[in-house]
Amino acid sequence: MSYTQQERDRTIALAAVMQVVHLVHNIATTGSADESSITPLLESLLITDAKTTDAVYGNLSHLKMGLEQLNIQLVKTKTKHQLTQIQYAVNLLRIERRLAKSKPMMDILNHEIDQLPQQIDYFGEINNPQVIARMAEIYKKTISNLTPFIQVYGEEHHLENANNANLIRALLLAGIRAAIIWHQKGGRKWQLLMQPKKIEKITTALQASI
Repeated sequence: MSYTQQERDRTIALAAVMQVVHLVHNIATTGSADESSITPLLESLLITDAKTTDAVYGNLSHLKMGLEQLNIQLVKTKTKHQLTQIQYAVNLLRIERRLAKSKPMMDILNHEIDQLPQQIDYFGEINNPQVIARMAEIYKKTISNLTPFIQVYGEEHHLENANNANLIRALLLAGIRAAIIWHQKGGRKWQLLMQPKKIEKITTALQASI
């Protein structure tokens, strides 16, 4: 099928949002998630001058999980777990709109994220627990003050684990980054309701290209 570059870009960004919420759900319910799917999302927070949307995440194959989840959401009968994840995703898109209207908070967020490379250099890698804890702190200082609040559901003993809680917040921060890209590329909530078949066809085409 034919589609514009803008439609392709926003589908990629939406897949990144879905990858975030799927990983968040996995951590909350099982206490673990695929690290290779987490890393490109965290790294996307540091990439501000990518020439393409694909490049924000390294390459399209790094969003394989997100494309699969987006496809499931569009074409299959939803389970309780999938309904929970789409609610997380919708809330991320709504929060991004609130953030965009608050220049002071956006300035704080950008300033805090600008400091992350120094921490990564010090601790050696972006997946270091101290770096992820710093990302979680940025989320708490900024995004967690916006509504709608994202209430993550799962097993209490997983959610009470400090490393899990930090990683969930860091991923949600990356979800906001993806939501920003989605909106910059013309993404609007009505498209999710009015154009699901078109989005599904683009998603399928992107999956086939990996």
